[in-house]
Amino acid sequence: MPRFTLLRRAAAASLIAVISVALLPLSAASAASAPTYEAQVLGDAHIHQAARLYRAVLAREAEPAGAAYWGGLLADGYAVEEIASYLLASQEYQNRSVGDHIVDTYQGALGRAPEPEGYAFWSQFSDPTAVVIAISDSLEHQLITGTQPPPSRVQLAHPQGWVDAGHGVFVPPILLEIRFCESRDDYSAANSRSSARGGYQFLSGSWRAYGHADRYGVSTADKATPAQQDEAALITWQADGTRPWNASRHCWG
Repeated sequence: MPRFTLLRRAAAASLIAVISVALLPLSAASAASAPTYEAQVLGDAHIHQAARLYRAVLAREAEPAGAAYWGGLLADGYAVEEIASYLLASQEYQNRSVGDHIVDTYQGALGRAPEPEGYAFWSQFSDPTAVVIAISDSLEHQLITGTQPPPSRVQLAHPQGWVDAGHGVFVPPILLEIRFCESRDDYSAANSRSSARGGYQFLSGSWRAYGHADRYGVSTADKATPAQQDEAALITWQADGTRPWNASRHCWG
C-alpha cells in the first residue's frame, strides 16, 4: 500500500488551481459554515485524515491536490464532519454505494466486509457521518495506510466573526445593530408606550416566554445586568433569529 504524498502549505497553495471540478470550491465551503476549531499550521496529520476519508467514502486513493485541499480546510478549522458530509453527498459516492454506509466504509477503508459484531456495533449510531469518520480514523485504517492519527482539535470559544457585545458575551454583529436601533445601547431603556425594556427592548411577555425571567431571576430585561441582557439576546436569536425584532427591521435590516 503506497503511502500518501506528504504536502506542506506552500505546495498546497499551488495545487488549489488544479483541483478537480468535483471538489467544493474553498469559497463555497467557507460560506457553508464558519470554522468551528482553532486554526493550525497545515501538517501531515491534516492531509492524512483527508486522504483516509477519500478511501473510506470514495473507495480510492486521494489525488495529492484533493488531499491537500481538504487537509488545508481541516487546518483552517473546518470540522471533519463537514468534509465527510460533503463527500458522502457527492455523486461519486452515490455511484459506488451499495446503499449501506457501514458496508461501504468497511470496503473502502479496510478492504473487507464488516464482521457481524462490528456491523451490530456501528448500527447503533444514527449519524452516518460520525460512523464513517470513526472507521476512517480507526487504528486499523491508519496501519493499512501508514498515516498519522487525526490532529487534535481545539474548539473556538465562539464562532468566527462574532464580536464581544461589550461585557464578555460574544454575539453575531447583527445583534449589536439591533441593540443600537432598539435602545441606542441603553440597557436601562424603558418604552413609555409598551412593556419593552432593556438594551434589546424585550417585551415583558417575551422575556418570560424565552425563559429569561426564570434564568436571571428578574421580571423585566432592564433589571438584568448588561451581560445577562446580551446573553438573553443571543439565546433568543439562536431560537428564532431576528424575528423578535422585526418591528425595528427598517433600522437594522
